[in-house]
Amino acid sequence: MFIKEHFPLIKLNTFGLNVHARYFVEVTNVEDLHKIFSYSSSMPKFIIGNGSNILFLKDYYPGLILKIGIKGKKIVKENNKQVIVQAYAGEKWNNFVNWTIKKGFSGLENLSFIPGTVGASPIQNIGAYGTEIKNVLLKVKTYEVDHGKIIEFSRKKCQLKYRDSFFKSRKNRFIILSVFFLLKKGFKKNNSFFSVEVENELKNMNIKKPTIEDISKAIFNIRHRNLPDTKKIGNAGSFFINPVIKNVDFKIIKHEFPNIIGYKLCENKVKISANSLIESIGWKGRKIGNVGVYEKKPIIIVNYGKATGIEIYSFSEKIIEDVKKVFGIILSREVNIIQ
Repeated sequence: MFIKEHFPLIKLNTFGLNVHARYFVEVTNVEDLHKIFSYSSSMPKFIIGNGSNILFLKDYYPGLILKIGIKGKKIVKENNKQVIVQAYAGEKWNNFVNWTIKKGFSGLENLSFIPGTVGASPIQNIGAYGTEIKNVLLKVKTYEVDHGKIIEFSRKKCQLKYRDSFFKSRKNRFIILSVFFLLKKGFKKNNSFFSVEVENELKNMNIKKPTIEDISKAIFNIRHRNLPDTKKIGNAGSFFINPVIKNVDFKIIKHEFPNIIGYKLCENKVKISANSLIESIGWKGRKIGNVGVYEKKPIIIVNYGKATGIEIYSFSEKIIEDVKKVFGIILSREVNIIQ
């Protein structure tokens, strides 16, 4: 373990912000964590994976940035129909998903090409194209900071909800070490669910009986067309969470704004597309200085040049204010704000 001083984080945040940390360390085992939290208990700390869902407000972090670099993946248990796999927190998410696909395991294919690491996946309960982590997660192994203990959380104890979990508000207390998933062997379309967008893409690919690989390829095509490449344009993916409102309120909004898109969650709740809210009030493609709303997907805020974190944050505030003014809905940020 080697702690570095005044470390540049420009390559460790996908917004491409020119940020430095007072101290930086990449941990590759639990013993490293014991040492860090034993000798620097009072210093502010922030844990990162690949930096794909964070926004630094300042150009200098006065504490210690910990990058979780514990890697590995393996089959824990299997039978003829199912398999339990364990992936360590530092594994790149898409590399892990590709590994499961090549093994012939289904359950994660809809989550192909999501940036970030395995360790971040249960914190956000990541989801896409009709699937969420909660559908396949079995348990999570964590490092409890206060007492240096290893604690496992069952899926129920993880309290997974839409883009939320038990860990989201407790990031400095529990560090995720590895995640266990319960997947199926093989693939049957009738037993799976994916969005209309994926269905349409499979039709465009002239595929009637898709394999796991076909679904992953379809999702790659969609993402490649609609999402900006972080290597070319700084962004953190979806900046906002799709708000959930009462069905009666959605009907009122839909009557006045027919283009607003909503997805029924239950009898009384509807999840509204933040994309459609932002586009309906004229923010799609809008740019102020070095910050803008991506022209293909308004839920994404991009750094077109040398924007600062506070510029991006202030830009997002303007969108939140306008959405609230027009619809009475308060958008929540999906990205983690680092002061």
